[in-house]
Amino acid sequence: MGKDTQNFTSAATDVSEFITDLDGGMFERKLSVALSEVAAKVVDTDKSGDVQLKFRFTRIPGTTQVHVAHTLKYVKPTEDGKLTEEESRTTALHVGKYGKLTLTPENQLSFLDKAGEPHAS
Repeated sequence: MGKDTQNFTSAATDVSEFITDLDGGMFERKLSVALSEVAAKVVDTDKSGDVQLKFRFTRIPGTTQVHVAHTLKYVKPTEDGKLTEEESRTTALHVGKYGKLTLTPENQLSFLDKAGEPHAS
């Protein structure tokens, strides 16, 4: 890997943190429920199910932030057909170096040490 790739990889968005940050943690909870319900119905009915995630990014004018519109859509098979659920919400996130997405700006976190305690002066 080249130097630029290494820097990009080390600064990339933490996917688990990204999912947790969306809609104040509710998106992660709803995704967990959707995955479990679809899997259970697939086993119960011996039919296929589907879970889809969609993200749309729009810049917030005058900032280094984006609105992330996140959509969760899932299809649960039933004995006689299927049930579909779809929900969309939007979360504002900061865009840092190399496009790293975070709930708070990276420079705001610099005043904390690794244990999450304020630096001693």
